[in-house]
Amino acid sequence: MPRRARQSDIYLPLKTKEGQSIPKKRFVAVEQQLVQQFRGLTAQRREFPLQGIWQGKTRLYVDEVIIMTALDFRKQGSARFIARLKRSLLQDFEQIEILITESSLWVH
Repeated sequence: MPRRARQSDIYLPLKTKEGQSIPKKRFVAVEQQLVQQFRGLTAQRREFPLQGIWQGKTRLYVDEVIIMTALDFRKQGSARFIARLKRSLLQDFEQIEILITESSLWVH
């Protein structure tokens, strides 16, 4: 029977805004938080990053990113958790912005 869920996709850069590699332990910490909150996640391997390109006010940014995806099956959702997570990620990953998308879906 299909179940309703919210999907959160968290796009994490492999380098800080200054170009320094982000330590593996920071990614592991995010994975642990997502598993604790959602009881699971799917993460792209850091060895096969995607390219993220976005236009800032004065320059074009090109990042290597991975995506961590979590499904939330609870009715009340996790908006507060996601908001806190984003604030933490901006600081821990030394970023100007972190993209997090959410969508509603049916899981079979």
